[in-house]
Amino acid sequence: MRRVSVSLLLTSILMAAPAVAQVQSRPTDPPIVTANNESWYFNGEPIQFAGDLYYPAGAAVFFDGNTMVRSGHYNGVPLYTDTTLEPYSVVYVPLERGVMQPYERLRQGSLAGTTASRAPSFPVSVTASSTPLPQAASAPTAPPQPIGAISVYTPESAARTSGASIPSPVGTGGVPAPTPGRQNGTAIVTIGRPTSNDGIWIPYLGEKWISAGPAVPVTSEQFRVVGNYEGFPVFARRDTSEQVIYVPTRAGLAAPYRLKQ
Repeated sequence: MRRVSVSLLLTSILMAAPAVAQVQSRPTDPPIVTANNESWYFNGEPIQFAGDLYYPAGAAVFFDGNTMVRSGHYNGVPLYTDTTLEPYSVVYVPLERGVMQPYERLRQGSLAGTTASRAPSFPVSVTASSTPLPQAASAPTAPPQPIGAISVYTPESAARTSGASIPSPVGTGGVPAPTPGRQNGTAIVTIGRPTSNDGIWIPYLGEKWISAGPAVPVTSEQFRVVGNYEGFPVFARRDTSEQVIYVPTRAGLAAPYRLKQ
């Protein structure tokens, strides 16, 4: 009877003793899939991770299974983070031979003026970025100005014989007034005057053809094809022998050009 009591007492003591468990940390397995054959890695494109864009930055490091853990993936390539750094500050992309390329996000917006656990590779913005998207200065409603058009000018000789005279400057403060055409003792040179006013023109059949007015509708009854210019058909009127050709501008319309005399 005494032996039975001792056995029950020992059993109750063993059951009441707290169990002690052993916890062992296991390093992260090295990555198998790498980004060496990915086009976005070759082109240096940013990757998307945790709702933000990360850009390649800094020198590559070797994989450390004791501090790096897998945190996501991008286009099938696993992404890793370092548990000793600020979360979401740096993400690592695996490459061949155990090399990891770090990617960082820009310190802008809500992160403006802050730094992570280490100095970032990109400049830190002082204020939140609020740069608007580039827009056109105004709607292009005005017709384009023809390239090569030169305005009519009055020859300088005519201006001299028109009777108008330019008074010579007179100094009143003891300092000689500057001479027209000179500034601080240096002669001012201007661009020479244009020598022609041909406007818009095209070369065709070794000749120069000048724009002769707005585009007109082209129909098979009134026009015939007489040649080719830069892959476009050249038309001429059927009922006249004038030296005017028509070059298509858009569907159903052609602009006239006359031969320069």
